[in-house]
Amino acid sequence: MKISTKSLTLAATLTALCAVTGFIPFVFFLPVMVAATTLSLGMAAFVGLAFGGISVAYCFVQPMSPVSMAFVQAPYIALFPRMLAAMGAFGIYKLITHFAKPQKRAARFACVSAAAAVGSLLNTALVVSLLVLIMPDMSFNGITVMLYVPEMLISGSIECVCMAALTPPITLTLDRVVLKRKKQPTQTTQEAGK
Repeated sequence: MKISTKSLTLAATLTALCAVTGFIPFVFFLPVMVAATTLSLGMAAFVGLAFGGISVAYCFVQPMSPVSMAFVQAPYIALFPRMLAAMGAFGIYKLITHFAKPQKRAARFACVSAAAAVGSLLNTALVVSLLVLIMPDMSFNGITVMLYVPEMLISGSIECVCMAALTPPITLTLDRVVLKRKKQPTQTTQEAGK
């Protein structure tokens, strides 16, 4: 598959944005979800993996929770869930668009929104599951991972709503303006051309 310069540039930009959004609660995962709904599977996975690496780097610099401490001791808990969440969102997006074949902007918005929500939920589920399975007793200022789980789940739910709302307008704009993708012609248009 041919990789365009525009796609490479977008992947690099989204990777760089991960460093910025990493400081913003509830929207830190946005560049990864945008990558999953605009780029190829490999590029989406790369942006997800890069985001995981940036998360670990932040935890070394400024640990703020038992999750941060767990990421420092076991970086794979941050790396693989982010990469798998990006791949999962990519797969869901391709699956939905394959069967739904959305033509109107509202339908495409809904497809991107669903994929971003699934990707966000997958990220939260994988990270929380690995933390509970591998490091349930990891603590920070007297708070263990197990005690921190409710806060992670609440934050994950808010993040899911944010991803579902914010990813579609960005993805659709990038598709139209940056990547210059055209909509698939409708069946009636194809039939009229015969």
